[in-house]
This record gives sequence, C-alpha cells and structure tokens, in this order.
Amino acid sequence: MDVAVGPVHFNPDIIKKNKIRSIAITIVDKPDGTVIIDKGESKGYEFDDAGYVTRYYYTVLNKIQTEEVEVPAIKKRGKIVRPAGKRLVTKYINDTIFVNVFYDDQKRLVGKRVRAGDYYDAYYYEYNEQNQIRKELHCKETNISENKKEFKMGVQTLLSVETFEYLQLTATQIKKRCLNDEGREYKKAIINYDSKGNKLSENYEFMVSWMRQEKAWQYDDNGKLVKQSIVSNEGGDVNEYSIYEYVKNGVLLTEHKFKNNQLTEEINYMYDEGNVLIKSEVNRDHKNASIDIVKYAYTFY
Repeated sequence: MDVAVGPVHFNPDIIKKNKIRSIAITIVDKPDGTVIIDKGESKGYEFDDAGYVTRYYYTVLNKIQTEEVEVPAIKKRGKIVRPAGKRLVTKYINDTIFVNVFYDDQKRLVGKRVRAGDYYDAYYYEYNEQNQIRKELHCKETNISENKKEFKMGVQTLLSVETFEYLQLTATQIKKRCLNDEGREYKKAIINYDSKGNKLSENYEFMVSWMRQEKAWQYDDNGKLVKQSIVSNEGGDVNEYSIYEYVKNGVLLTEHKFKNNQLTEEINYMYDEGNVLIKSEVNRDHKNASIDIVKYAYTFY
C-alpha cells in the first residue's frame, strides 16, 4: 500500500493470530547523569478482529511550565532530613492527537480523520484497477455531534486534490506522475521492485524546483528489511538511513539510525517469552545524550 496507515506498520496477520485488540505505549526519558523524567508521552493503537488498525493516538508536547508547590518534610529514623517547604516542579503539558482509520471491503485504506482539539483534518483515497492510489483528497471537517467521541459530519471544506498516474515501464519498474488541483504535473517518480514484489527504490523529482528525494530499501534472503534510507536536498543535503539486525528466528533485535553518517539513535527491542510481542524498547539517543524507555501493554480479544 502506497499510503501509510500510521507512524508504525503492523502486520495484520500477526495481530490477528495473537488476537490483539489494542496496544498502549508509555515513554519516559532518562537524560545522562539525571533521574528519569516522565513527560506524559504516550501513544496507542486499536485493531479490528482482522488485525487492521482502526484508531490510534499520540501525544505532542504543547508547553513546559514551572510551578511552586508545598512539599512535606522527610524524616529518617525520627529525624527530619529535609524540612517542609516550597520547591519548583516542572510540568509537561501535552496535546493528544487522535486518528481514525477507514477501509473498504478489500481492506484498502480509504480514509483517515485526524483530530487535534476541536479541529479535524480528513484524507480520502481512491484506487485504480491495479490497486494503486489514484486520488487523494484533503478536507477540513467539523463535528456537530454533542458527544465529541462520536463524529457527525457538519461542514466539509475541500482543501486540496492530488491525482496520480502510472506507467508500467518494465516488469519491475513504474513511472509515477503526481498532479495538483489544476491537473498539472508537479512531481514525478521512478519506482523499482525486485522479482518478489518488494519495493527497492523511489526516486522523486519536482518539476519546477531543484528539489529531489530518493528512498531505498534492502532485504535479506528471507525478505526481512535490513536497511532503508532517504536522501533529500530539501532544506539542505540530508542522508538518513536505518540498519536492522535480527536474531536467528527472524525477530528484530536492534535498529540503528544514522543522519549524514552519524549514529543518532540505537533502539533495542525486548520481547515476551515466546519472542512474539514486544514488551519494551530501550532507545539510546546519541544526539541528546539520553535514553528513552518504552513500555508496551496489550489487551486481547
């Protein structure tokens, strides 16, 4: 599928096989040399009984504020080791973004509705006979339901329309044309696949500017992704790539992220006893000299 459902790709077959209903993820930060900081960062995913994401959410830091609070005295063995008094406490204020996802009867993604506060951005997708994205519509929508947990369409305003055309150049190569609201081509791409249907590369070029973007994927003999990269000159030359390492049974063990050949993040994954479900991640952030500790909690059908 050319459209990403969300920030993380889940294999519906694995989700269905393990009867996973939802995943809740919490994240805390451990800067080098200090104690763990809980900024209230979290994200979560909900699935239907076929294993497809139907809703997800994530937090975005809105602001940081400092408050003065009263704290009680601390005693040890009957002696006061810290008197009662006031101290400054840092509070992290987050916004939560909610996304609902919709599919057709072929389990193709046909819509995403993003809610941030009282505002809704919606994206709708149409397909051609080859199951390629033919059109993307971006709309602003209002909810007139009194129950804000339910959506009832009020005013829908069309913001933009993109259409896509494809030309099969060879058995493993496709040319893609991206057209704007006026039907004019503003971007084109060459997409390459291997004989197994795995995407190898996407090379995008903008028609009226010097910007370009190249994406590439590498796989092992078992079809496991071992490297993905993106090179772009938008906002300066940037080369970002990730390298994935697996244990013998094909379970992802570590991910190393690089930017301009500098290691920026190293993520280690830990699993349950069956080496199926991720229990936690330890993410070493080299740029910010900290460690993110990520915990997973599951509910099941």
